[in-house]
Amino acid sequence: MSDPLTGDLQTKAATDKKAIRLILIEDHADFRESVSMVLTERGYSCVGEFSTMEDAIEAIRGGLEADLVLSDLGLPGMSGVEGIKKVRELLPLVQVLVLTAFTDKAKVFAALEAGAHGYLVKAGSATRLIATLEEVLAGGTPLDPKIAGMILQTFRQLSPIPAAETLSARESEVLQLSAKGLTRQEVADKLGLSQHSVTEYIKRCFDKLHVRNLPAAVSEAIRRGLLDLS
Repeated sequence: MSDPLTGDLQTKAATDKKAIRLILIEDHADFRESVSMVLTERGYSCVGEFSTMEDAIEAIRGGLEADLVLSDLGLPGMSGVEGIKKVRELLPLVQVLVLTAFTDKAKVFAALEAGAHGYLVKAGSATRLIATLEEVLAGGTPLDPKIAGMILQTFRQLSPIPAAETLSARESEVLQLSAKGLTRQEVADKLGLSQHSVTEYIKRCFDKLHVRNLPAAVSEAIRRGLLDLS
């Protein structure tokens, strides 16, 4: 016999998940349909599926809204990086996750600097995709392990960083947990801090790294060899 309480919770979870609207931008029709099917089965609402950035942006300008945008980078016409900038301008609150085959550091940095909240390589599983979407929704900046490891390896030999711009152990700890998708309250609980203290540590990270948001902070910290998400 099913537990009424468990059933209510499952129903609520499904209802909450269905409220998450997602725009999918991918030029390969078979892959796009496959991803759309997986997302729909998991309760996401694919409100728009496009093969080009131009079509997606036109729809957004026409009133299409979403909570998440899942986009490739190698698109015909306007590139994914350029498109991410425009999407973030039109929908400032939307969360953007890159799903692409590109793994070179230039494109990774460009995507994060354009405003992407996460970066996932297409070779991953459907389970990994869903988990990454959940991390983005929770406020994290998930990076594919291949990407994080590659970036760290590339920049290990950087010139020494001035002491004033080096993150303290606690600042690194807070930034690392935030990058893995923990909310500020969850970081506070894990480290035995107040949420206010966590916010102050994140602000210090922004100041030292000369950035204005969490995705850029994670990107810059990895670039400097201060953060390891592998």
